[in-house]
Amino acid sequence: MDRILFGDNQFFGVNHMSEEKARQQAMRFQDLQAIIDVLDIVYEEGIRTFMCTTQDRMVDVCEHFRKHKERYAGFKFYPCMPYAHKYANAVTEYGILGALQRFLPSNNKIAAIWKGGLSVAKRDVEGIAELLIDSEMNMFRGLETPVIFLQNVVSDLLLGLGFKEGFRISQITYGKNTMRKPVLSQ
Repeated sequence: MDRILFGDNQFFGVNHMSEEKARQQAMRFQDLQAIIDVLDIVYEEGIRTFMCTTQDRMVDVCEHFRKHKERYAGFKFYPCMPYAHKYANAVTEYGILGALQRFLPSNNKIAAIWKGGLSVAKRDVEGIAELLIDSEMNMFRGLETPVIFLQNVVSDLLLGLGFKEGFRISQITYGKNTMRKPVLSQ
């Protein structure tokens, strides 16, 4: 693992030291080009790993990196998922069914609905996890993602419920879908 990882908090108005600084950063990075400009500087300084959430705006960042793959040789993404606020906001805005439809893999929604429905009916946690991980990882298709991090809120929930099996399921599911050995962490 690289010694320095660059993170995305500042791009989405997260600053744990100052609410005012967070507001300023949220305003500064409303424009995608401002985010790309910083990532270009990071790349020029030799940092090749970007740890990021699966926040909706990351779709555009990933698209930029896919379009300019030759410019960013060796650049890796370390997704941190699931982005819990994205799901909570979607349920609030679209309702449960609308949120589910919004996050299903777009390439085969009928198969995803069928698989998801069967997984829920059978209480197949592994099937549900696989569907969610596929959905979260979709934005990173074609980009190098050797590691994913499990969002701390999910780690806390799994540990609080005593559901340690959830960590194993996430590892197996991610490994199956990417053909790489994952590293999951809080």
